[in-house]
Amino acid sequence: MEKSFENEPDRITVNSFLNSSKPIRIKLYRMLKNNNAYIFKGLTDAHIVLKEDEKILFDDFCPDSILSIGYLPHPGAIYSIEVSCKGMTTVKARTTVPEAINCKPYFTFPDEYWDISKYLVKLDSFSIPSIDRVSLWITTYKMYENNDIIQYNELYTNNLFVDKTNRVAGMDIKNEVVGSIYYDGFLRIKQKNLSHLGMLIFTPNFVYSSGVVMPDSRQKSIMVKLITASAEYDQYNKTLFEQKSMIVYDNDISSIFYQPKSVYCNIENGLGIFAGMSEVDYICELPKADD
Repeated sequence: MEKSFENEPDRITVNSFLNSSKPIRIKLYRMLKNNNAYIFKGLTDAHIVLKEDEKILFDDFCPDSILSIGYLPHPGAIYSIEVSCKGMTTVKARTTVPEAINCKPYFTFPDEYWDISKYLVKLDSFSIPSIDRVSLWITTYKMYENNDIIQYNELYTNNLFVDKTNRVAGMDIKNEVVGSIYYDGFLRIKQKNLSHLGMLIFTPNFVYSSGVVMPDSRQKSIMVKLITASAEYDQYNKTLFEQKSMIVYDNDISSIFYQPKSVYCNIENGLGIFAGMSEVDYICELPKADD
């Protein structure tokens, strides 16, 4: 963090995404002031109380700054955490791990294998969990024969129910199905639009930093990830994206109106994020060049 002349107290920071397909992992830090600047260090020997509904999963001192438990969070359960450390204010947080949204995926490819602008991903028949306050995030990845994975940075679609937070307009038309508007890195469908979501069609595209778009013969498949986001996960990632997107240059006259974007935090008396989520992956093998 930059130099500051504000006198903020030392704070406990808790960072954790509770994923229904991964063991629980919680990172702990402490914020300290150092020569008019703030630094973060791992917090050790903190007392942690972690609960699933009313069941205690952990109640002890953690000698490390990372608490790892070989336990998968249960969809539909409510999780709470309380972290205390001598000389610092106790922090608390709550979240819910939502049941995963599923769908029926379809992948279509053009007759011309190398015409990547006509790859289409179709997602249909979404199953929406009954729990309130969940949103859907969709990301897509290039998967290679050596197991490397690269996220597509442009997703073209003209679906009205996709949130406009990361929408970029004015690009070349990809094809007549998805139009000329792309979304930077992800598609987000907020809670109020989920019940209206029918078939979602999009074209994933990867643009190199040089601006060049080219086929990749090493790619073997496409992976589409559906993230069912709790309200906490949704607001944290949305506001984090908005903050990182607010680039202001020194010679930009608009900088005089700049207002920093706050990143959502649900840690009472502290900093960080404690949020639930569920993931579903759909993988489609690409046709071979000689098919």
